[in-house]
Amino acid sequence: MPEDVPPGLTPFVFSDPLGKRWPRLRTFLLITGVLFFFGAVLFVQTLFIAPRMTAPFSLRQLKGQLKSLQKQNPAVQSSTPNSLLWQKFEATKQATKKLAKQTMVGSATPARPRRKAPGNEVRLAFYTNGDPYSYSSLEQHASQITHVCPEWMSMVNGVGDLQIDADARVSKLAQSKGIALMPLLTNLVGDTWQPEAVENVAHGPPERQEKFIANVLVVLRDAKAAGVVVDWEQLDPTYKKDFTELLKKFATALHRDGRQLWLSVSPGQEIDYIDFEELSAHVDRFVALLFDETSDIDSPGPLASRMWFEGWLHVLLEDSDPKQWIIALGSYGYDWVIGGKKAELISFPEAMSRASNAEIDSAEVSAPGYNAYFYYEDNDKEHAVWFLDVVTFLNELREVRKQNAGGFALYRLGSEDTAIWDALAVAPDFRFDLPTHSLLEVLRGTDTITDVGDGEIVTVDESRADGMRTLSVDKSGHRRS
Repeated sequence: MPEDVPPGLTPFVFSDPLGKRWPRLRTFLLITGVLFFFGAVLFVQTLFIAPRMTAPFSLRQLKGQLKSLQKQNPAVQSSTPNSLLWQKFEATKQATKKLAKQTMVGSATPARPRRKAPGNEVRLAFYTNGDPYSYSSLEQHASQITHVCPEWMSMVNGVGDLQIDADARVSKLAQSKGIALMPLLTNLVGDTWQPEAVENVAHGPPERQEKFIANVLVVLRDAKAAGVVVDWEQLDPTYKKDFTELLKKFATALHRDGRQLWLSVSPGQEIDYIDFEELSAHVDRFVALLFDETSDIDSPGPLASRMWFEGWLHVLLEDSDPKQWIIALGSYGYDWVIGGKKAELISFPEAMSRASNAEIDSAEVSAPGYNAYFYYEDNDKEHAVWFLDVVTFLNELREVRKQNAGGFALYRLGSEDTAIWDALAVAPDFRFDLPTHSLLEVLRGTDTITDVGDGEIVTVDESRADGMRTLSVDKSGHRRS
């Protein structure tokens, strides 16, 4: 029906006497403008965000395997800042010795007495509080351990107060199995080392030092402990004399109470604050932590390469009573995301699970580093995994016994390659009989629950399978696989 036209107006093609077209046009222009705006925003975003294609899972696995094959032993290509510290320590030690000889010319100075260490081999195991796998491992292998070191005490301030996290189960188990309990005393609070907590006590008044020693003795007596393992790190060498006097006073109090003082030495850190010559007459044992050559904040690399391990072992035991030294061997791994800031600490079973998930066929332990590693891809991120296993353990233990050290320590219970416990039955000459060889070649599946990848969706896989490794001896006499 034709629209009514007001009198006096002549209709034309764009005539809209009722005014309906303009509101419709305005709505259309508004919607078009909004759509254009969002389209422009999305277009600008594409200029700054790289396009990303998610490959099928099987293709990502294949890519990870190829990455692993392309790596020609990264241990040769790069070294961490810690790798050459043992050479620096050796040079300083030799310079000090030379200076001492020049000073003693024409005068006969009697040799400084050293504290006599028992001749039996120490088998110390580090225990992690709150880790069910750590406690399970302690229960299963208690008969193969002589000492256990749980993480119990930490110095939290400079007035001698302690943060205590004791586990009564460990104390009871140690007593029932005849294992000497040696709680760990550190200056680590959370994830941060607190050097001032030690320095203020060492440099403080005698009353403060006596309070600190009394606090430690209360803990040791309550736990019926055989002594304490001290692990102080990141200390200022300026206070070297103060640290020495504090440790001497500490040792005297412990010995008076029928307990021992063991002192940890972390070669990855500057250890100039330790006066080995002076303390050897007071400290019962030195515990050399010969692992973490590459830390979790370094670029991926070996955790205890042969050159680094043997270099530190020889320089620390030189001109000392080797029986006074306990050598701590690592059995754990790190998983780095390439380009990430910090690696994830993982156990040996977790390393095997991740390799299996990425379908990595093998991880060699061979010269020159004798540390196992593999690379894989997950969620378009490249990962590097380095870990220590029974083969590395055997090579290191062989050298420790060759140097007549007082024993070894395992760091740490719950993260180890379980074949290590079978390896302890190997003959002193490290020749394997057929049953032992066959036993070590099987990578037994464990009950350890491992997590692979990240995201909001969890997929549970209850499957478990054994793996295999091939053991051999190279020309240098080292085990490889």
